[in-house]
Amino acid sequence: MPVLDIALYTSLIGFVIVMSVTPGPNNLMMMSSSALFGVRATIPHWLGVNIGFNIMLVAAVFGLGELVQRFDWMLPLVKIGGSVWLSWMAWQFFQAGLAPLERGQNKQAELRSRPFRMHEAALFQWVNPKAILMTISAAGAYIALADGPTERALLIVVTFIIFGAPCGMLWILAGGALKRFMSGQKTARWLNLGIGALLIATTGLILFG
Repeated sequence: MPVLDIALYTSLIGFVIVMSVTPGPNNLMMMSSSALFGVRATIPHWLGVNIGFNIMLVAAVFGLGELVQRFDWMLPLVKIGGSVWLSWMAWQFFQAGLAPLERGQNKQAELRSRPFRMHEAALFQWVNPKAILMTISAAGAYIALADGPTERALLIVVTFIIFGAPCGMLWILAGGALKRFMSGQKTARWLNLGIGALLIATTGLILFG
């Protein structure tokens, strides 16, 4: 078994922390979700992000990029499908944000506005530009960590779980802290509109980025 290159692995840890803690669609949506719905309700979103991301990371290590290059018609289909779904989600948040604030209609707005489910967050990783960049970069830049793809995938995935997943939780906790300072329905309205706008912006990045 080859000796682990400590310098290269330390570089991977730095890459994981920097890429995981900086703003991106996942972190911003999880913070907004936590501020709007609470920390506990956002945990499935966080789990879905990590599950979907690491599945995509394993696929990247095993040559997903080569497969997409061979069947280049697959990527536009994924982009279009993901964009349609994100646009639908954005519409739900816009409806909640623009709904009248009268007491009788608040419940209807709450039903339209909800946190991401775990499977939705997992599927979102496959159309998330930052996540795609992170997985392809990690799979390519750290190919020398291990000789075989299985060992390499395991090492990179474990590193992302240990050092990357807590970074997303920091954003969720920040959103939870923000929730305590929310002034009520008007703040919730602006958060709904903000999440909707973020989803639309992400859709634009997917289609035209």
